[in-house]
Amino acid sequence: MLRSLLAATALLGSVSSAAEPLGLQSDTLRLEWQADHAAPATFQARSDSDARWQSLISSDPTRGDSRHLLLHVDSKPAGEWQAESAGPNSVVARTLDPDRELEFRQHFALSEAGHALRLQVTVTNQGDTARNLNGLSLSLGPGLGEEPVEGLGMAAGLYSFVDAIALVDGRIERPTRPDPGHVRKLEELAGADWLGLHSRYFALLIKPEEKAAIGSVGLMLPADDSALPPRYLPEMTLAFDEVTLAAGASQEWHFTVFAGPRSRQAVTAGEADFSDVLFPGLWQWMRYLCFGLLWLLELLFAFIPSWGLAIIVLAVLVRLAMYPLAKRALAGQHAFAEVQRRIQPEITEIKQHYKGGEQSERILGLYEKHGVSPLAGLKPLLIVLIQIPVFIALFHVLGQAFELREAPFLWIDTLAEPDRLFSLGISLPFFGQYFNLLPILLAVTTLMTLKLSPAPAADAAAQKRQNIFLVIMAIGFFLVFYPFPSGMVLYWTAANLLHIAQSQLAQRAD
Repeated sequence: MLRSLLAATALLGSVSSAAEPLGLQSDTLRLEWQADHAAPATFQARSDSDARWQSLISSDPTRGDSRHLLLHVDSKPAGEWQAESAGPNSVVARTLDPDRELEFRQHFALSEAGHALRLQVTVTNQGDTARNLNGLSLSLGPGLGEEPVEGLGMAAGLYSFVDAIALVDGRIERPTRPDPGHVRKLEELAGADWLGLHSRYFALLIKPEEKAAIGSVGLMLPADDSALPPRYLPEMTLAFDEVTLAAGASQEWHFTVFAGPRSRQAVTAGEADFSDVLFPGLWQWMRYLCFGLLWLLELLFAFIPSWGLAIIVLAVLVRLAMYPLAKRALAGQHAFAEVQRRIQPEITEIKQHYKGGEQSERILGLYEKHGVSPLAGLKPLLIVLIQIPVFIALFHVLGQAFELREAPFLWIDTLAEPDRLFSLGISLPFFGQYFNLLPILLAVTTLMTLKLSPAPAADAAAQKRQNIFLVIMAIGFFLVFYPFPSGMVLYWTAANLLHIAQSQLAQRAD
Protein backbone atom coordinates (compact mmCIF):
# COMPACT_ATOMS: atom_id res chain seq x y z
CA MET A 1 0.00 0.00 0.00
CA LEU A 2 1.27 3.43 -0.90
CA ARG A 3 2.14 5.75 1.95
CA SER A 4 2.73 9.45 1.74
CA LEU A 5 5.50 11.09 3.71
CA LEU A 6 4.61 14.75 4.09
CA ALA A 7 7.53 15.89 6.19
CA ALA A 8 6.49 19.51 6.32
CA THR A 9 2.75 19.37 6.90
CA ALA A 10 -0.31 17.17 7.02
CA LEU A 11 -2.44 19.77 5.31
CA LEU A 12 -3.11 19.12 1.63
CA GLY A 13 -2.09 21.90 -0.68
CA SER A 14 -0.15 23.81 1.95
CA VAL A 15 3.14 25.45 0.99
CA SER A 16 6.34 24.43 2.80
CA SER A 17 9.04 26.75 3.98
CA ALA A 18 12.49 26.52 2.41
CA ALA A 19 13.86 24.61 5.43
CA GLU A 20 11.25 21.85 5.35
CA PRO A 21 11.60 19.06 2.76
CA LEU A 22 8.63 17.40 1.14
CA GLY A 23 8.50 13.69 0.58
CA LEU A 24 6.65 10.88 -1.15
CA GLN A 25 7.14 7.26 -0.20
CA SER A 26 5.72 3.91 -1.17
CA ASP A 27 6.94 0.42 -0.39
CA THR A 28 9.30 0.66 -3.36
CA LEU A 29 10.02 4.37 -3.94
CA ARG A 30 11.27 7.20 -1.74
CA LEU A 31 11.54 10.78 -3.02
CA GLU A 32 12.23 14.04 -1.19
CA TRP A 33 12.32 17.65 -2.39
CA GLN A 34 13.70 20.81 -0.94
CA ALA A 35 10.98 23.45 -1.11
CA ASP A 36 13.06 25.68 -3.41
CA HIS A 37 13.97 23.08 -6.05
CA ALA A 38 11.92 21.25 -8.66
CA ALA A 39 13.91 18.02 -8.89
CA PRO A 40 14.05 15.45 -6.07
CA ALA A 41 17.04 15.76 -3.76
CA THR A 42 16.46 12.14 -2.66
CA PHE A 43 15.53 9.53 -5.25
CA GLN A 44 15.67 5.94 -3.96
CA ALA A 45 14.19 2.61 -5.03
CA ARG A 46 14.10 -0.97 -3.84
CA SER A 47 12.40 -4.24 -4.70
CA ASP A 48 9.44 -5.63 -2.80
CA SER A 49 11.65 -8.28 -1.19
CA ASP A 50 14.69 -6.08 -0.51
CA ALA A 51 15.00 -4.06 2.69
CA ARG A 52 17.85 -1.90 1.36
CA TRP A 53 17.23 1.34 -0.51
CA GLN A 54 19.32 2.09 -3.60
CA SER A 55 19.97 5.72 -4.46
CA LEU A 56 19.48 6.55 -8.12
CA ILE A 57 21.31 9.85 -7.69
CA SER A 58 25.04 10.03 -8.44
CA SER A 59 27.07 11.92 -5.87
CA ASP A 60 30.14 13.57 -7.32
CA PRO A 61 31.99 16.14 -5.17
CA THR A 62 33.28 17.92 -8.26
CA ARG A 63 29.82 18.34 -9.82
CA GLY A 64 27.29 18.05 -7.01
CA ASP A 65 24.43 15.56 -6.96
CA SER A 66 22.50 14.76 -10.10
CA ARG A 67 18.90 15.98 -10.21
CA HIS A 68 16.63 13.74 -12.24
CA LEU A 69 13.48 15.09 -13.93
CA LEU A 70 14.69 18.67 -13.81
CA LEU A 71 12.95 21.07 -16.20
CA HIS A 72 15.16 23.40 -18.25
CA VAL A 73 14.46 26.41 -20.46
CA ASP A 74 17.21 27.29 -22.93
CA SER A 75 19.53 24.74 -21.22
CA LYS A 76 19.13 26.37 -17.81
CA PRO A 77 16.92 25.39 -14.85
CA ALA A 78 13.67 27.28 -15.13
CA GLY A 79 13.75 30.03 -12.50
CA GLU A 80 13.39 29.86 -8.71
CA TRP A 81 11.13 26.98 -7.75
CA GLN A 82 8.67 26.55 -4.93
CA ALA A 83 7.64 23.01 -4.05
CA GLU A 84 4.42 22.21 -2.20
CA SER A 85 2.28 19.21 -1.37
CA ALA A 86 -0.70 18.70 -3.65
CA GLY A 87 -2.39 15.69 -2.11
CA PRO A 88 -1.60 12.59 -0.07
CA ASN A 89 0.63 11.10 -2.80
CA SER A 90 1.76 14.05 -4.91
CA VAL A 91 4.04 17.07 -4.95
CA VAL A 92 3.93 20.15 -7.18
CA ALA A 93 6.84 22.44 -8.00
CA ARG A 94 6.13 25.86 -9.55
CA THR A 95 8.22 28.70 -10.95
CA LEU A 96 7.53 31.91 -12.85
CA ASP A 97 9.37 33.45 -15.78
CA PRO A 98 8.32 37.12 -15.37
CA ASP A 99 10.05 38.27 -18.55
CA ARG A 100 7.90 35.99 -20.68
CA GLU A 101 4.96 35.87 -18.26
CA LEU A 102 5.05 32.07 -18.16
CA GLU A 103 4.34 29.75 -15.25
CA PHE A 104 6.06 26.32 -15.22
CA ARG A 105 4.55 23.54 -13.14
CA GLN A 106 5.75 19.99 -12.45
CA HIS A 107 3.31 17.63 -10.76
CA PHE A 108 4.75 14.39 -9.36
CA ALA A 109 2.38 11.64 -8.19
CA LEU A 110 2.95 8.08 -7.04
CA SER A 111 1.27 5.41 -9.11
CA GLU A 112 -1.12 2.91 -7.61
CA ALA A 113 1.30 -0.01 -7.95
CA GLY A 114 4.89 -0.89 -8.65
CA HIS A 115 7.74 1.53 -9.23
CA ALA A 116 5.87 3.98 -11.44
CA LEU A 117 5.70 7.72 -10.93
CA ARG A 118 3.35 9.97 -12.88
CA LEU A 119 4.74 13.31 -14.02
CA GLN A 120 2.74 16.17 -15.51
CA VAL A 121 4.49 19.24 -16.91
CA THR A 122 2.29 22.30 -17.41
CA VAL A 123 3.22 25.67 -18.90
CA THR A 124 0.71 28.52 -18.64
CA ASN A 125 0.85 31.82 -20.50
CA GLN A 126 -0.17 34.45 -17.94
CA GLY A 127 0.28 37.35 -20.35
CA ASP A 128 -2.12 39.13 -22.69
CA THR A 129 -0.41 38.07 -25.93
CA ALA A 130 0.50 34.76 -27.52
CA ARG A 131 3.91 33.30 -26.74
CA ASN A 132 6.11 30.84 -28.63
CA LEU A 133 7.58 28.32 -26.23
CA ASN A 134 10.83 26.68 -27.32
CA GLY A 135 13.96 25.46 -25.57
CA LEU A 136 11.95 23.49 -22.98
CA SER A 137 13.60 20.20 -21.95
CA LEU A 138 13.60 17.56 -19.22
CA SER A 139 16.80 15.90 -18.00
CA LEU A 140 17.70 12.47 -16.61
CA GLY A 141 21.05 12.25 -14.86
CA PRO A 142 23.92 12.66 -14.85
CA GLY A 143 24.42 9.07 -13.76
CA LEU A 144 22.22 6.60 -11.94
CA GLY A 145 23.94 6.17 -8.59
CA GLU A 146 26.26 3.48 -9.98
CA GLU A 147 29.91 3.32 -8.93
CA PRO A 148 32.84 1.31 -10.30
CA VAL A 149 33.33 -2.25 -9.02
CA GLU A 150 36.99 -2.66 -8.16
CA GLY A 151 39.18 -5.73 -8.44
CA LEU A 152 37.48 -7.65 -11.27
CA GLY A 153 40.10 -7.00 -13.90
CA MET A 154 38.90 -6.88 -17.49
CA ALA A 155 35.34 -7.74 -16.41
CA ALA A 156 34.76 -4.59 -14.35
CA GLY A 157 32.66 -2.98 -17.09
CA LEU A 158 30.47 -6.09 -17.27
CA TYR A 159 29.39 -5.79 -13.66
CA SER A 160 29.10 -2.01 -13.28
CA PHE A 161 27.91 0.45 -15.95
CA VAL A 162 25.39 3.18 -16.77
CA ASP A 163 24.08 3.41 -20.33
CA ALA A 164 21.27 4.99 -22.32
CA ILE A 165 18.48 2.78 -23.63
CA ALA A 166 15.22 3.31 -25.53
CA LEU A 167 12.36 1.40 -27.10
CA VAL A 168 11.58 2.73 -30.58
CA ASP A 169 8.82 1.12 -32.64
CA GLY A 170 9.15 -2.10 -30.64
CA ARG A 171 12.94 -2.24 -31.13
CA ILE A 172 15.52 -1.70 -28.42
CA GLU A 173 18.09 1.02 -29.13
CA ARG A 174 21.26 1.30 -27.06
CA PRO A 175 23.15 4.41 -28.20
CA THR A 176 26.89 4.42 -27.72
CA ARG A 177 28.35 6.92 -25.28
CA PRO A 178 29.63 10.22 -26.71
CA ASP A 179 33.10 11.49 -25.96
CA PRO A 180 33.42 13.22 -22.57
CA GLY A 181 32.44 16.87 -22.79
CA HIS A 182 30.42 16.40 -25.98
CA VAL A 183 26.70 16.15 -26.71
CA ARG A 184 25.33 13.63 -29.19
CA LYS A 185 21.97 14.29 -30.83
CA LEU A 186 19.89 11.12 -31.00
CA GLU A 187 17.29 11.98 -33.60
CA GLU A 188 16.33 8.32 -33.91
CA LEU A 189 14.99 8.37 -30.34
CA ALA A 190 12.43 11.11 -30.99
CA GLY A 191 9.03 9.47 -30.74
CA ALA A 192 10.38 6.59 -28.61
CA ASP A 193 7.93 4.45 -26.67
CA TRP A 194 10.15 4.99 -23.63
CA LEU A 195 13.76 5.96 -23.00
CA GLY A 196 16.15 6.58 -20.16
CA LEU A 197 19.19 5.27 -18.29
CA HIS A 198 19.91 1.82 -16.95
CA SER A 199 22.60 0.09 -14.97
CA ARG A 200 23.12 -3.59 -14.30
CA TYR A 201 20.32 -3.80 -11.73
CA PHE A 202 18.35 -0.53 -11.87
CA ALA A 203 16.69 1.69 -14.45
CA LEU A 204 15.20 5.17 -14.69
CA LEU A 205 12.91 5.26 -17.71
CA ILE A 206 10.41 7.83 -18.93
CA LYS A 207 7.44 7.07 -21.16
CA PRO A 208 5.73 10.04 -22.87
CA GLU A 209 1.98 9.58 -23.08
CA GLU A 210 2.01 11.82 -26.15
CA LYS A 211 4.74 10.30 -28.36
CA ALA A 212 4.98 13.43 -30.49
CA ALA A 213 5.80 15.55 -27.43
CA ILE A 214 9.55 14.90 -27.59
CA GLY A 215 11.17 16.57 -30.57
CA SER A 216 14.79 15.52 -30.00
CA VAL A 217 17.00 13.69 -27.53
CA GLY A 218 20.54 14.55 -26.47
CA LEU A 219 23.11 12.43 -24.66
CA MET A 220 26.24 13.76 -23.06
CA LEU A 221 29.08 12.81 -20.74
CA PRO A 222 30.84 15.31 -18.49
CA ALA A 223 34.38 16.40 -19.24
CA ASP A 224 36.99 14.14 -17.69
CA ASP A 225 37.33 16.17 -14.49
CA SER A 226 34.91 14.25 -12.27
CA ALA A 227 35.54 12.15 -9.20
CA LEU A 228 33.60 9.38 -10.95
CA PRO A 229 34.71 8.18 -14.40
CA PRO A 230 32.66 10.03 -17.05
CA ARG A 231 31.15 6.76 -18.34
CA TYR A 232 29.20 6.50 -15.08
CA LEU A 233 27.66 9.95 -15.58
CA PRO A 234 25.66 9.96 -18.81
CA GLU A 235 22.94 12.61 -18.97
CA MET A 236 19.93 12.38 -21.25
CA THR A 237 17.99 15.48 -22.26
CA LEU A 238 14.48 15.28 -23.72
CA ALA A 239 13.69 18.42 -25.72
CA PHE A 240 9.99 19.31 -26.10
CA ASP A 241 8.59 20.36 -29.44
CA GLU A 242 7.97 24.09 -29.89
CA VAL A 243 4.39 25.20 -29.10
CA THR A 244 2.48 28.46 -29.32
CA LEU A 245 0.49 29.46 -26.26
CA ALA A 246 -2.41 31.85 -26.65
CA ALA A 247 -2.98 34.44 -23.95
CA GLY A 248 -4.14 32.66 -20.78
CA ALA A 249 -3.70 29.21 -22.38
CA SER A 250 -1.87 26.20 -20.93
CA GLN A 251 -0.02 23.27 -22.45
CA GLU A 252 0.32 19.93 -20.65
CA TRP A 253 2.67 16.97 -21.16
CA HIS A 254 2.18 13.68 -19.34
CA PHE A 255 4.79 11.04 -18.56
CA THR A 256 5.04 7.72 -16.76
CA VAL A 257 8.38 7.31 -15.01
CA PHE A 258 9.78 3.93 -14.01
CA ALA A 259 12.38 4.04 -11.26
CA GLY A 260 13.41 0.73 -9.81
CA PRO A 261 15.06 -2.65 -10.18
CA ARG A 262 15.37 -4.42 -13.50
CA SER A 263 13.41 -7.41 -12.26
CA ARG A 264 10.66 -9.20 -14.14
CA GLN A 265 8.17 -8.46 -11.38
CA ALA A 266 9.03 -4.75 -11.14
CA VAL A 267 9.03 -3.83 -14.83
CA THR A 268 5.62 -5.43 -15.43
CA ALA A 269 3.86 -4.44 -12.20
CA GLY A 270 2.62 -0.98 -13.17
CA GLU A 271 0.27 0.34 -15.82
CA ALA A 272 3.10 0.57 -18.38
CA ASP A 273 5.13 -2.46 -19.45
CA PHE A 274 8.88 -1.88 -19.41
CA SER A 275 9.88 -5.55 -19.79
CA ASP A 276 11.87 -4.81 -22.97
CA VAL A 277 14.58 -3.35 -20.73
CA LEU A 278 15.40 -6.93 -19.67
CA PHE A 279 17.98 -8.88 -21.68
CA PRO A 280 18.33 -6.20 -24.38
CA GLY A 281 20.43 -6.88 -27.43
CA LEU A 282 19.37 -10.53 -27.77
CA TRP A 283 17.24 -12.04 -30.50
CA GLN A 284 13.65 -12.33 -29.41
CA TRP A 285 13.74 -16.13 -29.22
CA MET A 286 16.83 -15.87 -27.00
CA ARG A 287 14.99 -13.44 -24.74
CA TYR A 288 12.15 -15.95 -24.45
CA LEU A 289 14.73 -18.60 -23.50
CA CYS A 290 16.14 -16.24 -20.86
CA PHE A 291 12.69 -15.63 -19.39
CA GLY A 292 12.01 -19.39 -19.46
CA LEU A 293 15.23 -20.21 -17.63
CA LEU A 294 14.62 -17.44 -15.11
CA TRP A 295 11.09 -18.76 -14.52
CA LEU A 296 12.43 -22.31 -14.11
CA LEU A 297 15.12 -21.15 -11.70
CA GLU A 298 12.53 -19.26 -9.66
CA LEU A 299 10.34 -22.38 -9.62
CA LEU A 300 13.26 -24.54 -8.46
CA PHE A 301 14.18 -21.93 -5.86
CA ALA A 302 10.62 -22.11 -4.49
CA PHE A 303 11.26 -25.78 -3.65
CA ILE A 304 15.01 -25.55 -3.00
CA PRO A 305 15.79 -22.33 -1.11
CA SER A 306 19.29 -22.05 -2.56
CA TRP A 307 20.05 -20.45 -5.92
CA GLY A 308 23.27 -22.47 -6.18
CA LEU A 309 21.46 -25.78 -5.74
CA ALA A 310 18.75 -24.57 -8.13
CA ILE A 311 21.43 -23.97 -10.79
CA ILE A 312 22.86 -27.47 -10.22
CA VAL A 313 19.38 -29.01 -10.47
CA LEU A 314 18.82 -27.02 -13.67
CA ALA A 315 21.99 -28.57 -15.10
CA VAL A 316 20.63 -32.00 -14.16
CA LEU A 317 17.29 -31.28 -15.85
CA VAL A 318 18.99 -30.07 -19.03
CA ARG A 319 21.18 -33.19 -19.04
CA LEU A 320 18.15 -35.45 -18.54
CA ALA A 321 16.29 -33.69 -21.35
CA MET A 322 19.22 -34.35 -23.67
CA TYR A 323 19.91 -37.88 -22.42
CA PRO A 324 18.34 -39.72 -25.41
CA LEU A 325 20.40 -37.65 -27.85
CA ALA A 326 23.51 -37.97 -25.69
CA LYS A 327 23.07 -41.74 -25.45
CA ARG A 328 22.83 -42.10 -29.22
CA ALA A 329 25.78 -39.77 -29.75
CA LEU A 330 27.98 -41.72 -27.32
CA ALA A 331 26.93 -45.07 -28.82
CA GLY A 332 27.70 -43.73 -32.29
CA GLN A 333 31.06 -42.48 -31.12
CA HIS A 334 32.01 -45.83 -29.61
CA ALA A 335 30.96 -47.63 -32.79
CA PHE A 336 32.94 -45.18 -34.90
CA ALA A 337 36.01 -45.60 -32.67
CA GLU A 338 35.81 -49.37 -33.10
CA VAL A 339 35.54 -49.09 -36.90
CA GLN A 340 38.37 -46.56 -36.89
CA ARG A 341 40.56 -48.97 -34.94
CA ARG A 342 39.91 -51.78 -37.44
CA ILE A 343 40.51 -49.76 -40.60
CA GLN A 344 43.43 -47.71 -39.31
CA PRO A 345 46.04 -49.97 -41.00
CA GLU A 346 44.25 -49.57 -44.34
CA ILE A 347 44.09 -45.79 -43.91
CA THR A 348 47.82 -45.72 -43.16
CA GLU A 349 48.53 -47.74 -46.30
CA ILE A 350 46.39 -45.41 -48.44
CA LYS A 351 48.25 -42.38 -47.09
CA GLN A 352 51.56 -44.01 -47.95
CA HIS A 353 50.65 -44.75 -51.58
CA TYR A 354 48.31 -41.92 -52.59
CA LYS A 355 48.26 -38.14 -52.33
CA GLY A 356 45.79 -35.27 -52.79
CA GLY A 357 42.29 -35.89 -54.07
CA GLU A 358 42.82 -39.56 -54.82
CA GLN A 359 43.88 -40.18 -51.22
CA SER A 360 40.71 -38.47 -49.93
CA GLU A 361 38.48 -40.41 -52.33
CA ARG A 362 39.96 -43.76 -51.29
CA ILE A 363 39.63 -42.96 -47.57
CA LEU A 364 36.00 -41.87 -48.06
CA GLY A 365 35.36 -45.08 -50.03
CA LEU A 366 36.83 -47.09 -47.17
CA TYR A 367 34.50 -45.45 -44.67
CA GLU A 368 31.55 -46.03 -47.00
CA LYS A 369 32.53 -49.70 -47.35
CA HIS A 370 32.27 -50.12 -43.58
CA GLY A 371 29.00 -48.17 -43.41
CA VAL A 372 30.14 -45.19 -41.32
CA SER A 373 30.51 -41.50 -41.96
CA PRO A 374 33.90 -39.86 -41.39
CA LEU A 375 32.02 -37.19 -39.44
CA ALA A 376 30.53 -39.70 -37.00
CA GLY A 377 33.24 -38.93 -34.47
CA LEU A 378 31.88 -35.40 -34.15
CA LYS A 379 28.46 -36.50 -32.90
CA PRO A 380 29.28 -35.84 -29.23
CA LEU A 381 29.80 -32.20 -30.19
CA LEU A 382 26.05 -32.03 -30.85
CA ILE A 383 25.50 -32.20 -27.10
CA VAL A 384 27.73 -29.17 -26.64
CA LEU A 385 26.18 -27.28 -29.57
CA ILE A 386 22.65 -27.81 -28.26
CA GLN A 387 23.73 -26.47 -24.86
CA ILE A 388 25.24 -23.30 -26.32
CA PRO A 389 21.91 -21.36 -26.50
CA VAL A 390 21.20 -22.44 -22.92
CA PHE A 391 24.68 -21.37 -21.92
CA ILE A 392 24.29 -17.93 -23.55
CA ALA A 393 20.83 -17.43 -22.04
CA LEU A 394 21.99 -18.51 -18.59
CA PHE A 395 24.97 -16.15 -18.84
CA HIS A 396 22.56 -13.25 -19.35
CA VAL A 397 20.18 -14.46 -16.64
CA LEU A 398 22.92 -14.82 -14.03
CA GLY A 399 24.64 -11.66 -15.18
CA GLN A 400 21.60 -9.36 -15.25
CA ALA A 401 18.70 -10.80 -13.25
CA PHE A 402 17.99 -8.66 -10.21
CA GLU A 403 16.66 -11.75 -8.42
CA LEU A 404 20.22 -13.12 -8.28
CA ARG A 405 21.82 -9.86 -7.19
CA GLU A 406 22.84 -11.22 -3.78
CA ALA A 407 22.44 -15.00 -4.07
CA PRO A 408 25.18 -16.65 -1.95
CA PHE A 409 26.33 -20.26 -2.23
CA LEU A 410 29.03 -22.01 -0.20
CA TRP A 411 31.99 -19.55 -0.13
CA ILE A 412 30.47 -17.40 -2.89
CA ASP A 413 28.99 -14.05 -1.83
CA THR A 414 26.90 -13.67 -4.98
CA LEU A 415 26.37 -16.03 -7.91
CA ALA A 416 26.09 -13.00 -10.18
CA GLU A 417 29.82 -12.22 -9.86
CA PRO A 418 33.08 -14.25 -9.82
CA ASP A 419 33.42 -16.47 -6.74
CA ARG A 420 36.41 -14.55 -5.25
CA LEU A 421 37.71 -17.24 -2.89
CA PHE A 422 40.34 -14.86 -1.51
CA SER A 423 42.14 -11.63 -2.35
CA LEU A 424 45.53 -11.82 -4.06
CA GLY A 425 46.66 -8.62 -2.39
CA ILE A 426 47.61 -7.15 -5.78
CA SER A 427 45.65 -6.36 -8.92
CA LEU A 428 46.79 -8.35 -11.96
CA PRO A 429 46.03 -7.42 -15.58
CA PHE A 430 43.02 -9.37 -16.89
CA PHE A 431 42.53 -11.36 -13.65
CA GLY A 432 42.01 -8.52 -11.17
CA GLN A 433 42.80 -8.89 -7.50
CA TYR A 434 40.87 -12.05 -6.58
CA PHE A 435 41.56 -15.77 -6.86
CA ASN A 436 38.55 -17.54 -8.36
CA LEU A 437 38.36 -21.27 -7.66
CA LEU A 438 35.42 -22.28 -9.84
CA PRO A 439 37.17 -21.57 -13.20
CA ILE A 440 39.94 -24.00 -12.17
CA LEU A 441 37.37 -26.69 -11.36
CA LEU A 442 35.73 -25.96 -14.70
CA ALA A 443 39.02 -26.34 -16.59
CA VAL A 444 39.80 -29.65 -14.85
CA THR A 445 36.35 -31.13 -15.49
CA THR A 446 36.45 -29.88 -19.09
CA LEU A 447 39.76 -31.67 -19.62
CA MET A 448 38.32 -34.85 -18.09
CA THR A 449 35.25 -34.57 -20.33
CA LEU A 450 37.37 -34.18 -23.45
CA LYS A 451 39.63 -37.08 -22.44
CA LEU A 452 36.58 -39.33 -22.17
CA SER A 453 35.57 -38.50 -25.75
CA PRO A 454 38.86 -38.42 -27.69
CA ALA A 455 39.08 -38.58 -31.44
CA PRO A 456 40.96 -41.73 -32.52
CA ALA A 457 44.67 -41.10 -33.03
CA ALA A 458 46.67 -42.77 -35.79
CA ASP A 459 49.88 -43.19 -33.78
CA ALA A 460 51.70 -42.13 -30.62
CA ALA A 461 52.74 -38.80 -32.13
CA ALA A 462 49.16 -38.00 -33.08
CA GLN A 463 48.04 -38.99 -29.59
CA LYS A 464 50.60 -36.62 -28.08
CA ARG A 465 49.43 -33.76 -30.30
CA GLN A 466 45.87 -34.54 -29.33
CA ASN A 467 46.70 -34.41 -25.61
CA ILE A 468 48.44 -31.05 -26.07
CA PHE A 469 45.39 -29.74 -27.91
CA LEU A 470 43.08 -30.90 -25.09
CA VAL A 471 45.22 -29.13 -22.49
CA ILE A 472 45.19 -25.94 -24.57
CA MET A 473 41.39 -26.16 -24.80
CA ALA A 474 41.11 -26.59 -21.03
CA ILE A 475 43.37 -23.56 -20.46
CA GLY A 476 41.24 -21.61 -22.94
CA PHE A 477 38.09 -22.48 -21.00
CA PHE A 478 39.81 -21.33 -17.80
CA LEU A 479 40.76 -17.96 -19.29
CA VAL A 480 37.39 -17.37 -20.94
CA PHE A 481 35.37 -18.28 -17.86
CA TYR A 482 37.61 -16.63 -15.26
CA PRO A 483 35.71 -13.29 -15.22
CA PHE A 484 32.28 -14.89 -15.75
CA PRO A 485 29.55 -14.86 -13.07
CA SER A 486 30.14 -17.77 -10.69
CA GLY A 487 26.60 -19.07 -11.26
CA MET A 488 27.43 -19.59 -14.93
CA VAL A 489 30.71 -21.36 -14.10
CA LEU A 490 28.90 -23.46 -11.49
CA TYR A 491 26.33 -24.55 -14.07
CA TRP A 492 28.96 -25.52 -16.66
CA THR A 493 31.07 -27.36 -14.04
CA ALA A 494 28.01 -29.31 -12.88
CA ALA A 495 27.19 -30.13 -16.52
CA ASN A 496 30.75 -31.45 -17.00
CA LEU A 497 30.50 -33.64 -13.90
CA LEU A 498 27.20 -35.05 -15.12
CA HIS A 499 28.74 -35.80 -18.52
CA ILE A 500 31.64 -37.60 -16.81
CA ALA A 501 29.23 -39.64 -14.69
CA GLN A 502 27.12 -40.49 -17.73
CA SER A 503 30.19 -41.63 -19.69
CA GLN A 504 31.36 -43.84 -16.82
CA LEU A 505 27.93 -45.44 -16.53
CA ALA A 506 27.83 -46.03 -20.27
CA GLN A 507 31.25 -47.71 -20.22
CA ARG A 508 30.23 -49.98 -17.35
CA ALA A 509 27.05 -50.91 -19.20
CA ASP A 510 29.17 -51.95 -22.19
